[in-house]
Amino acid sequence: MALRAVDTGLRPNSELFPLEWTDILLEGTADAAFGVLHVRGGKTSSAARVVPLTERAQEVLLRRKQVSASRFVFPGPGVQGHLMSIKHAHDGAIKRANLRPFPFYCWRHTFGTRCAESGMDRFSLARLMGHSAPSVAERYYIHVTSTHVSTNFEKFLQYHAQLAIESFSERSEMVQ
Repeated sequence: MALRAVDTGLRPNSELFPLEWTDILLEGTADAAFGVLHVRGGKTSSAARVVPLTERAQEVLLRRKQVSASRFVFPGPGVQGHLMSIKHAHDGAIKRANLRPFPFYCWRHTFGTRCAESGMDRFSLARLMGHSAPSVAERYYIHVTSTHVSTNFEKFLQYHAQLAIESFSERSEMVQ
């Protein structure tokens, strides 16, 4: 479940836990090499969206589907038919791994941050996260590291150097 959360950025309670197999296309398409999942609704009207799958998410879902008899990807007891919470399992996994406690929702933040650090534009990120505007993703989910800033500043320096070379070349051509 953590892999699906960190590879899709879905909101756990309203998007990930109630996911049904009919919402998932595991075959690749021209636009999504490893398939997609459809988020039919969620926290806001912008939550309905199509999210491409990573290769890792596709592999895990394929394995899970082979052993699943439920219409839900994450079946659970109770009236709803799907998991409603994994707090105890999540807390236990953190304890066994000897990690500092963190909420399961942090996987969503990790997804947003990784997308931003990869160079994804803020409009695409907002769509993937199910936000109504890019400013929401910027405010709540993008936690860019100093390494990312340094790497992108290097891109700026390269761009600046290229502009200087082009400007010099243009001036040289004018003189000739």
